[in-house]
Amino acid sequence: MGDELNRGWIILALLAVVVAFTGGASRFDAIQIVPLRSLSALFLVLSLFLLTKERLKAERALIILFGCFALIVTLQLVPLPPQIWQTLMGRTGILQMHAALGLEGIWRPLTLTPMRSWNVLGSLVVPAAGLLLAIAVRASSLTLLRIVAGLGVLNALFGLLQIVAGRSSVFYFYEVTNRGGAVGVFANENHAAVFAACSMLVVTLLGLRVRKERNAVWERLLYPAAFFLILLVALAGGSRAGFVAVIGTILVSMTMLALSPRPRRGLRAEQSAGRWFDQHPRLILAVPVILVSLTAAAFLALDRTPAFRDILVRDSFEDFRWSLWPVISKMLEGHWALGTGFGSFEQVYHIYEPSGLLMPSYVNQAHNDWAQFIIEGGLLAGLLLTGLFAWMVKAIGTMLFHRTRTVDATFWMSIFVIIASASLVDYPLKTPLFQLATVWLLLALSRDARDMNAT
Repeated sequence: MGDELNRGWIILALLAVVVAFTGGASRFDAIQIVPLRSLSALFLVLSLFLLTKERLKAERALIILFGCFALIVTLQLVPLPPQIWQTLMGRTGILQMHAALGLEGIWRPLTLTPMRSWNVLGSLVVPAAGLLLAIAVRASSLTLLRIVAGLGVLNALFGLLQIVAGRSSVFYFYEVTNRGGAVGVFANENHAAVFAACSMLVVTLLGLRVRKERNAVWERLLYPAAFFLILLVALAGGSRAGFVAVIGTILVSMTMLALSPRPRRGLRAEQSAGRWFDQHPRLILAVPVILVSLTAAAFLALDRTPAFRDILVRDSFEDFRWSLWPVISKMLEGHWALGTGFGSFEQVYHIYEPSGLLMPSYVNQAHNDWAQFIIEGGLLAGLLLTGLFAWMVKAIGTMLFHRTRTVDATFWMSIFVIIASASLVDYPLKTPLFQLATVWLLLALSRDARDMNAT
């Protein structure tokens, strides 16, 4: 059993590397999908050999929620007889087309775009492999968070290489991408910046936890270095939403640092410097605050933050995303009950697209994942979101009112608020890499909440 646990993090790290280099795009036609899903399927099969009933039972809430989502997608693909399908809400335009083509008697599934929904069902192999494999190898919360932090550092390193090499850099992995920006292992600069903000929070939590360890000297140096590396690359990016998320992350990190208890004197009794810091605890907070503040101020003063410059130059409310909202509202009104089918937004949008929004480029996402999830999944998707939210509130609530877990509760609330807020204006969770990291964060939250209840 001990050997299995020791190998567990290696297997998870291999999966993380595969998804990092092939799962940074949200497009359904990215060529990287082929190796991504094929290799993820191998990890999924491996997890099935390692799983036991006891391990599945321990995480039954997350498994049930994930299984319900897969079930909803599957149900949308089941062909329905014309007598039933023609009576469904939001199908008037399709019925008229069928009448014109003489196709009234065919069976159709609930989804309006079966091929796109099949693609969504196939895409679930990545988060399924991540969830079941982590459960199978009994990965601890610490292991999962370390891997997520490692992905954040990897993303920052490639972002740095892209900035240095310029628009023609070979380190851009995807054909459709934000060339010239720090996209890291992603295709979209916004997704890379939000992921950077999340990984900075993870690094902060790991750094605070390692302060309690006697023999983790190298980790005490590694986490601050990782935090500043990710911060520097994120500040140089051009994502406005990411810039706001990074600034929020800095404030939350400082709050976590202020709330964290001081290390016991016994852990540092052998070092005179440690005893000196014990006698001057405010310096533990003041030093990183000053360093981060000076770094951010230097980037702003030298005009090295294009995202901040865009916030000042352009009115964010005039952004094209806000022009989509009237159309999205109509789509919600017409499909809130049954949904249009997962993956169908791009094609269904053309039915509602006004002439005033016609342009050479096209809209492939709603840039509001919450609204798009309901448009595509309907009422059942809304109920699933409610169930997930209730589970998260319960898990975090067990820590929130526990005096020794205030820092953990602050971390978990903040990181999911960042992801939820980013999903209001963009679609980070459409990328397989972000899906994998989020699944592991949810599992780490579950492990933390259960460990606290056990004590």
